Amino acid sequence: MGEIVADLHMHSVCSDGLHTPEELCELVVSKGINAFSLTDHDSVQGLSRLKNCEVATIVPGLELTATMNDKEVHLLGYYIDPANPELVDTLKAIRQKRVERLLEIVDYLGRTGAVRIDADDLLVELGDGGFNRLNLARYMVKKGLAKSLDHCFKDFIGESAKAYRPVNYFSPLKAMELIHHAGGLAFLAHPYTNKTYKIIPELVEHGLDGLEAFHPSHGASENQGCLEWAARFKLGVSGGSDFHGNPGSPRQLLSAGLNGERLVEFLALKPDRDMVTV
Repeated sequence: MGEIVADLHMHSVCSDGLHTPEELCELVVSKGINAFSLTDHDSVQGLSRLKNCEVATIVPGLELTATMNDKEVHLLGYYIDPANPELVDTLKAIRQKRVERLLEIVDYLGRTGAVRIDADDLLVELGDGGFNRLNLARYMVKKGLAKSLDHCFKDFIGESAKAYRPVNYFSPLKAMELIHHAGGLAFLAHPYTNKTYKIIPELVEHGLDGLEAFHPSHGASENQGCLEWAARFKLGVSGGSDFHGNPGSPRQLLSAGLNGERLVEFLALKPDRDMVTV
């Protein structure tokens, strides 16, 4: 597909990544990436920390967690205004729900004798970061309560585990509405990772702007499938590594993204963009 010059999907310590926004800026530049988007889960806290990153094109973003038919659906919002009041209020409410969900998981694990976690210590450890399962898993490994992240998800907090608690913030349609109200473009993240490509026609009817075609979890056939969906419904195309910083993960910088031609096409979707105002 040509040399990758843009990575439009990555996470920082403001959700469940291991690098600060400033460190991400340095990393993408060191990899020769010309444009990137910080898309933290249900958070825009890190965007203001990119104001001094003038060596790469920044596309303000986030990744919203929605639910449809008991399945998580992730929507990437590009060019959102992080100061939009409706967005700010909604993300504040989601953060509180994330805390409650994580504590419910911790409580269940303790009551059933599966593993006992000091909830107060956990809250201190997570601090201003994301209250999500990946950070909980990292905490459990650090405290010797699980052998690895894979072990933690498989035996304790994965979707097939009894302690799992689904998210229920809002529907994908509401998530898209929120992104649009904040001036952004709504893209369905990694449609083939959790088979959410099945709802693309319905999302299109309600204003879906594009698809994340290029993702480390997508093979050549999945990439092509996304491109065919995009052509059929005249949708934009994005791509990114979904980088969190985990060693050994296939989701590393340059593992997926956009080449120069596709970046030009992506930027043309928002001709009135202000890419450096974050």
